[in-house]
Amino acid sequence: MKNTIHSRYSSHSGFTLIELVVVIIVLGILAVIAAPKFINLKSDANRAAIKSAVGSIKSSVSLFKSKTLTSGNNLTDVVTFSEITGSNHQPWAATATGTGFNAGYATPPEIFKAAGLDVNDWRYRIYVENGSYAVAAAPKSILDVAQPTITEVRATNCYFNYHWKTAGTPVISSVDTGC
Repeated sequence: MKNTIHSRYSSHSGFTLIELVVVIIVLGILAVIAAPKFINLKSDANRAAIKSAVGSIKSSVSLFKSKTLTSGNNLTDVVTFSEITGSNHQPWAATATGTGFNAGYATPPEIFKAAGLDVNDWRYRIYVENGSYAVAAAPKSILDVAQPTITEVRATNCYFNYHWKTAGTPVISSVDTGC
């Protein structure tokens, strides 16, 4: 009787080679289907970061304009609210100094402060275009250059752009084709 029980268990222990091959094939098919979804997570995260930044910038510009209008300041007055400086009813795209603004990296651009953007998450360039300052920024995961040129930021095809205007409203745009 001992032999019958032992032979019955020994003939059914483990997996056959065919079963293992079938499992490996099924796992391979699942990996091919699921891998592109996981690969796109970084792209989706970068697109979401750009979209979120643009939304925060639009909200902060609207709030800054409302504060300026209700404070009784003239359009061209330089005003500061909650340590955010601007004029023409908009936060500056550049960094505020004691008497004006500059394109340095010592402190964040005023629009970054207004929108609550962390400069450590972005790689940006402040530049002059058509007589007024603008700032373009790409996620750090796309562009890991400490102080990139405007060409390097734009070459990512994954950035937002805030162009402060001396008249009218700022131009806020984004590109996410390279995210």
